This record gives sequence, structure tokens and C-alpha cells, in this order.
Amino acid sequence: MTSSSPESQQVSASGLSPVETVEALGREFFQALDARDPRRLRHTLAANATFRALPHVAPIRPADEIVAYFGTVVSSYPNAHWDVTDVIAAPDRAVVQFVIREYSARYGREIISEQLAIIRVAAGKIVSIVGYYDTAEFHRVFWDQ
Repeated sequence: MTSSSPESQQVSASGLSPVETVEALGREFFQALDARDPRRLRHTLAANATFRALPHVAPIRPADEIVAYFGTVVSSYPNAHWDVTDVIAAPDRAVVQFVIREYSARYGREIISEQLAIIRVAAGKIVSIVGYYDTAEFHRVFWDQ
């Protein structure tokens, strides 16, 4: 989503508009997760960031705890890949659509789960992430193989 408001047209020191910065942060978070790079992941987050896997679950905070949480996630899915398929961004938030892919020897093919995350950004860092996904589908595909 491209906005024509003056706020969205401002350019940061990096040469990116606020919308481009938010989109880049959303993509970088998942690229760092896919690369299993905790330092890179931490660099996207504000120190006081919060993460909720789903809207109704208790938040994980601060940033170092979020990084530790995702360390357990990638350990649980050592062959999984996180691929961003789309980002719809505004100057202070974005919806990131992504796919988790993992090869299943049982099925002889990749299994996938499509998910969304809403991120909020302030001062060039992610301050909030809320995930949205079909928990029953994810359990069936990844756990009940």
C-alpha cells in the first residue's frame, strides 16, 4: 500500500520513506528468522518489543525474550523455511504474509502453513508483532504427520 500523505513521503537517513522502512523491517525479521541469526533478528526489534503468537495469548517481552522464543521455534523446526510472500505497509505498521515450508519425508513433499503477522514500528524498530494463523491447520500439517 503506497500512501501519498506527507508523513509517508518523508525520507530517512537510509534513503527510505517510512512505508519502505516498515516494509523492510517486516521482511528483515522473517529473513533473519529463516537464516537462524539471533543477532540479526534482535537488530529489528526495539528493546521493549512485544510478541504474541496469536491475539489472545500472553505477550512475550522484551526483545531478548522474543529472540529466545524464536530460538526454540527454529530448533523445533530445523529444516523449516520462512518466506515472505507479501507486505502491505503504512508509515508505522504492516501486515506481513509469509509461508513456513518444511520437507516431509513421510509425504515426500513440502508441507506449508500460510500465516500473517501484524507489526508496529516506532523509531525504526519493531515494537509489536501479533501473529495470525489457523492453529488447527498448523497442528494437523506439522504435528500430526
